[in-house]
Amino acid sequence: MERNTFFRLEQFIPILRSKIGELRFLHSLGAMHLAVALADRHGEDPARAATAGLLHDCGRLPEIEQVEAEAERRGLALAPEDRPYAKVWHATLSAHIAEHDLGIKDPSVLRAILLHPTGDAEMTRLDRIIFLADYLEPTRQFEGLNELRDIAERDLGQAFREALVMKVRYIRSLGRRLHARSLRALAAVGVSLEGGET
Repeated sequence: MERNTFFRLEQFIPILRSKIGELRFLHSLGAMHLAVALADRHGEDPARAATAGLLHDCGRLPEIEQVEAEAERRGLALAPEDRPYAKVWHATLSAHIAEHDLGIKDPSVLRAILLHPTGDAEMTRLDRIIFLADYLEPTRQFEGLNELRDIAERDLGQAFREALVMKVRYIRSLGRRLHARSLRALAAVGVSLEGGET
């Protein structure tokens, strides 16, 4: 990735603020900062981490109906496995906006943006960093968060596994079915949740 990426990212700030709103923008800034810290700690390119962290929610419009309408306007087809899960549609739209509107061509960055809500079977180091940065960034508040942040400093793989399990258990507690990518991610880290899908 280009060395001046951090300077290029500044141009995206007014675009993000206007598209996704102040709270989501602050979340994205937090994700970017944590992604850079984790990248530095675990030997990943900080420019790639910063870009994916800042832009991971660039398609997360205030209402799901807006996400769907924008995807349709762009002729962007949702993957069949995504169709029943409206909460993850923004990831596909975000990767598309990052590439086609904001000029991000690095496939590893676009993949990390796409996979950040669910994970998948084969997660690269950057994929895991963005998944964790989204989940653990400073505006988040939930029980066990600080322990997970400490683990992420020491062991990226363990942190991803524990964050994935925690996230999946929360989704199931709401009575929701698990996305196929999340099920593949669980299998890949050796976790079998009793009862499979809810």
